[in-house]
Parts: sequence; C-alpha cells; structure tokens
Amino acid sequence: MSTRRRPPLWLAASAAASGSAAAYSIGFWLFLFAAGPIHEDVRMTYVAAQAGLRYGWASIYDEATLRSLSAAFPAGARLIDPLYTYLNPPLLAWLFAPLTAFSEPVAYALWTLVSLVALVLAWRIAAPYSGLAKITLLLLAAGLWPVLLAFYFGQPTMLLLLLMAGAWWLVTHDRPLAAGAVLAVATFLKPQDIILIPIVLLVSGRYRPVVGWLIGCAVLGVATLAALQPSGLAIWFQALQHGQASPAHVEYTLAHFFGLGPLTYLLWTVQCAAAIAVAWWRRADPEMVFVAGILGTAAVAFHFHELDYSILLLAAWLFLRTSPPVWQRLWLLAGIVTMQVMTFGPQQTQPVWDIATHAPQLIWDAAWLAILVAGSFGEREVTARKKVEIRVTS
Repeated sequence: MSTRRRPPLWLAASAAASGSAAAYSIGFWLFLFAAGPIHEDVRMTYVAAQAGLRYGWASIYDEATLRSLSAAFPAGARLIDPLYTYLNPPLLAWLFAPLTAFSEPVAYALWTLVSLVALVLAWRIAAPYSGLAKITLLLLAAGLWPVLLAFYFGQPTMLLLLLMAGAWWLVTHDRPLAAGAVLAVATFLKPQDIILIPIVLLVSGRYRPVVGWLIGCAVLGVATLAALQPSGLAIWFQALQHGQASPAHVEYTLAHFFGLGPLTYLLWTVQCAAAIAVAWWRRADPEMVFVAGILGTAAVAFHFHELDYSILLLAAWLFLRTSPPVWQRLWLLAGIVTMQVMTFGPQQTQPVWDIATHAPQLIWDAAWLAILVAGSFGEREVTARKKVEIRVTS
C-alpha cells in the first residue's frame, strides 16, 4: 500500500468541486470565444488605443473618432454612442496599444492570457496554505462568476488584483514607497475598485505607502494631463457624465435599490466607518488593513459591476492568512453562493427576481464587515487585557 498521505475528505471534495467549476468557466469562455472571438468592451479599448496612436491621445474619448474607427464592426455589434463608449483612464488604452498590431480576436486572446497570468501571480503572492489546499483556492477563483465575467469582458480586473496583491507584499517586506507606487498604477486603471485602500493605510499609520501613492498618482496625473491636453480632458469629463447616466453602472450597488438619497449615503457612511475602524483596531496586521480596505471599497461602491466583486478574492486570501475562527471561514463559503447567484443577472421587469440576484451580495458584504468589526473589537479587548496582566505581573 502507498504510504503517501491522502488529503482529508473535505479537502478532496472541495478540490473536486472547485476543479469542476473552473473547468466549466474555462470551457464556457472558449465556447463564447469560438462563437464570437471579440467582446464589445474589448472593442472599445481597442479602438481607443487605435485613436490614440493615429490621432493623438486627446482623441480617445471623442465619440465621432471612436465611431469612425469602429465602422468595421460586424453587423449586430453595438456601436459607440454617448452611453456606450470608452470611459476608463487613458492608462488602459496605453497598455492595450501594443495589441493593436494584431487583429481584434488575437488581441482579445492575448489580453486574456495576460489576465490569466496576472490571476495566477496574484494567487501565488497572496493565497495562503500549500499543496492541494492552495491549488483549490486557485481553482475556486477561476470558477467564480465575477472572474469569468472579467475575462469575458476583457476588463483589467485581474491586473488590478495583481497590483493590490503586490502592494500588500511590498508593505509586508518593508518597501512602502514601491507599494504606494504600485497602488497608484491600480488607481489609474480602476479607481473605483481601490478607493478605500490608501485611506485605511493612512489610518493604520502606514504613511510611507500613502506618500508613495501620492507621488505615483502625481506622476501618472501629469502624464495624463500631458497626453490628453485640456481638450481631451473636457471630452473625457463629458463622456463620464453621459456614461454615469446609464443605470448599468449602479446595478450592483446600494444606489440601485435606494437611489442616491439619504438612506444610501447613511449606509455608505456606516460601512465606510466600519472598514476604517477595523483598519485602526487591526493596524498591526497588514493583512487585515488590506482586507478592510478592499471589503470597504466593495461595500461603499457607487460605480460597480458584477466582475468588480472579483477583488474580494484578494480580501478572502489575506483574511485566511490571519487564521480566523472556523465559523468566519464558513462565512466566506456563503460568499461563494452570493457571487454565483449573480449569474442569473438583473431582470428590471421582475423586481423580486432583481432583489434575489442583487441583494444577497450587498447583504453579505455588510455582514462580513460587521463580523470583522466584532472580531476586531474582541481582539482589541484581549490585547488590552494582556497588557494589563503584563503590568500587574511586572
């Protein structure tokens, strides 16, 4: 008989289930790619990069220019309009520029490969455990609906995940300025996905990463101003105004249910305060500081899509590194269910269905924040009690 130690049944079952989910996601992406080897979101970034290379980077938000470059889109593809146009910061178009040397399907495939490498590297850097347990976390990540969407839409979400994981690693290895610079790059890719991280770093007393972030943002900001010029900035601002009018950008936020009224702002304020409190109470633990920043960002988001919830992967990985109680780990399993429920998508004509597919993730986010607050407060009490005992015994 083999003397090799077998994994426990729960781990083997988890690996099998996660592997099945990952295989489904990969197979589904390949099927979609074969059926239509380019997505409209990728086309927007592709033509924005083309516009920048041909007509100057100030033109990447010009609707007429983007529409002319997209004239060769196949019949039935959605054309550029005021609500459906390139809105990302220019950094994404700059990164995509080398891929315009290839056809759109090849560029899409290469970008997907880059995103896959970024996911694996982020997992390698931040995921806990080893062996089958660690591999299971990667398979589970690949099988989640928001992650599949990020790959399908060609969004830079996996690059963002890698940058945030890299920033955490640099903070823990005493390279604060580099960590801040990495966060600055993430900010200029998708600011709405990391908005609270610099704040919680500051609250936790990690000033040097914030300084590095400010310097990095200043450098990228100057590069953006130089590339866009006043005319490009004005067109970008107009495009953002038009784009934000689309309800699609708030479908997975509290504003979708309560509107931009007092209740929404109150809930955002409470959850933001909870994230900051966790960062303060657990400031000695960089993993928990990043967890608070990432989860708080998702909870107070005002411009968020299903795929943006992929950032919670990093929060879960870092949280597991702190060896939380079993019941708190089980809460992470509940989060898998809320993410997969989003698969069924919004149904504007069926309010009950709309609530059933949107609300669970928002509720889960808020509940996890509450769990972190309770756990951090308890940790604080234990620490204070130990300090008192040390004083008494000494």
